[in-house]
Amino acid sequence: MRINFNYKTIITCALVALLSQSATWAQDATEATKSAATANSGEWIYYGIATSIFFILFLMTIVIFKMKAINKAETGEPVSFGKWWSVVNSKIFTKAVPVEKEEDILLDHDYDGIKELDNSLPPWWKYGFYLTIILAVIYLLRFHVFKTGPTPEEEYRTEMSMAAAQLEEYRKQSNDNVDEKTVTMADAAGIAEGKKIFGQSCFPCHGANGEGGVGPNLTDDYWLHGGRINDVFKTIKFGVPDKGMQAWEKTFSPSQIKNLASFIKSIKGTKPANAKAPQGDLFTETASVDKTGAASDSTKTK
Repeated sequence: MRINFNYKTIITCALVALLSQSATWAQDATEATKSAATANSGEWIYYGIATSIFFILFLMTIVIFKMKAINKAETGEPVSFGKWWSVVNSKIFTKAVPVEKEEDILLDHDYDGIKELDNSLPPWWKYGFYLTIILAVIYLLRFHVFKTGPTPEEEYRTEMSMAAAQLEEYRKQSNDNVDEKTVTMADAAGIAEGKKIFGQSCFPCHGANGEGGVGPNLTDDYWLHGGRINDVFKTIKFGVPDKGMQAWEKTFSPSQIKNLASFIKSIKGTKPANAKAPQGDLFTETASVDKTGAASDSTKTK
């Protein structure tokens, strides 16, 4: 089977395909820019340009070698696809020397009858290496000389800010926007959920019933870091690193911390067996209202 290639038609079709692909890349880059809000707006554009350059060079190389193969044909007729591919493969992918000419590149090295040929590196490898050098120069100029693009640290900070904003929006939509300033006691269902969390994560240090162990007793009237629901929420959320208590804000959601704090408040006065001796300050619940009108449910005494 013989295939008659018209190089003008090939180049025209390739350019049309390239322009269509470039438009697609530009559209994708625009959509990526809108969704990422300038976090990495130029990333897809640079990938598209680099891929386009490589595609054009590769296509032009194939066409050139095809034309040479045709011109070298002794009969003047288009060569077969198999023969054309053999020429392209030997010139581009392997640059292999014919077996009958291997003596010309034979080195003097001889290891137990095994001899070495001085073959060239595959052209595709060399072209890829040259391309990495070009891209490295472009990267250096863009990010470290002209500083027209974000550094990895800047991209990280931008993405973290976006993630924080998305998390905040999610919490607002899911009614999970409670913190140590706004937390209130959970209902019975919430306290039951807090009991499950306590039984899974808190009992090693505070005992199965809150009687204390490594950590303090949670059922008496004494507290090391405040006995209001707000104080308990804050202690769970941020932890007490110098006392060995970890921060749970990355493990539990605000609503889960609320439920856990509410359960801890609910077990006051239960007097479990083997309760640990009191630690901290005596805490007394009150029903007073402060000057701002906000409810104040606690006082501290030594």
